[in-house]
Amino acid sequence: MVDIKIPQIVFVIVNVVVLYLALRHFFFRPVQEFLNKRAEHVKNEIEAAEGSRAEAAELVATYEAKLREAKDEARQIIEDAGKQAASARAEIEGQAREQADLMIKRAEKEISLERDKALASLRDEIGELSLLAAGHLLGQKMDPETDQRLVQEFITGMGKIHVQ
Repeated sequence: MVDIKIPQIVFVIVNVVVLYLALRHFFFRPVQEFLNKRAEHVKNEIEAAEGSRAEAAELVATYEAKLREAKDEARQIIEDAGKQAASARAEIEGQAREQADLMIKRAEKEISLERDKALASLRDEIGELSLLAAGHLLGQKMDPETDQRLVQEFITGMGKIHVQ
């Protein structure tokens, strides 16, 4: 049967306890410390990653807000430019109308002056022709003062007839 030897059992138990204590001191503690350090390092890395993720999310939100502001500002600038263009167009059109009106008034004045000159010239010619015709009909030549007086009376009479 099985022969049980007490000293051998005690020796095996002592060996197991010594081996356990040696392993615990030289192997389990360093491994446990390594695992604790590794767990702490992983925990710190996770916390840092979560902080970075939160910071990135804040940056994304900030950039999106700035992008919206830039779009709004660009839209406002375009609207302002459109308003300024419309205002400038209206101002330019107004100035063009004023210049056109001035040009029309000047042209009307020039036309009126030219008409008056033409009428004066025509009166002078009519007067001279009348004197020539009258002198020819009468067969005599009158003096310049009488000629001038007769021309003026004739023109005045023609002006009254023309006005009526």
